Amino acid sequence: MLSKKTYTIGDVSQQTGVASVTLRAWERRYGLIKPQRTAKGHRLYNQGNIQDIQHILSWLNRGVAISKVATLLASGKSSTAAAPVAEQWLVEQNKLLAGITELKQTSLNQQLDRLNKSVPFITLCEYVYHPLQATLAQRWQQQPLGYQLEQQLWQQSWQRQTLIMTLRTEKQKPQGHCYLASPDLNGPSLGYYLLHILLLQSGIRINAFSKVEDLAGLTRLHNSAEWPLIVYADQRIELTAFKPLANLSTLWEDGIICLGLASDIHHEQLTSLGIDFVGGNSSDAWQSAVMKTWLERIKR
Repeated sequence: MLSKKTYTIGDVSQQTGVASVTLRAWERRYGLIKPQRTAKGHRLYNQGNIQDIQHILSWLNRGVAISKVATLLASGKSSTAAAPVAEQWLVEQNKLLAGITELKQTSLNQQLDRLNKSVPFITLCEYVYHPLQATLAQRWQQQPLGYQLEQQLWQQSWQRQTLIMTLRTEKQKPQGHCYLASPDLNGPSLGYYLLHILLLQSGIRINAFSKVEDLAGLTRLHNSAEWPLIVYADQRIELTAFKPLANLSTLWEDGIICLGLASDIHHEQLTSLGIDFVGGNSSDAWQSAVMKTWLERIKR
């Protein structure tokens, strides 16, 4: 028997990991979730709605387009019996790739807007954005004519997406706060932007510094608020940076964590400093036990 307890859209977002804007899009555009409404028009979800959301997620994680999920839910079919469908994710990757290689910024922005509203962000990170980044890295290593323009276009698109997500979450009650800093001297990587957005959607307010040339300067952030510090890097860190990193770990104690591909490269140094760290890409880090524990600590 389902509980009669109801939940706000913010509660459901926190519980399921699906952003509020995505829940609204599922309701308005696809008729997937139909919550009750209060007299003032606020959405109220019940346990049945939450179970439906979990079913939708299971179909999406198998690559089924959101536009086709309603029919599958109505049929009563279980997603566990279906084989993963990689084609749909490849279609989305190729659409974005065309926007980048053809230098069509408006088209690229529109595609990212559509995806980020209709599909849970962690799913996109895992099945679309990280695989596409690997394809782009391979392409850019061959240095085709004007590849720097493609890189700038891709980065600018993610700067825009991060700004959009920040503005969307400003009016919501924060679940916690943190600093996010990157010492990558070539500028923030895709992983940095993806992590930034994942934090925002989790209810974390962020003070972000995307290009920190001297980690020692971060000591100025250790104020009375004592917000936790995330250092995200996908590039090799200069060995001279580990002394200031050691000082930061002393200041923040258990309130500092290092994420990104650089954590794999510098596994031994980070272990010796006693700093929490998770390697791999941003979606791997986000779903790790270490990060989940760390997030729970932020939200206390």
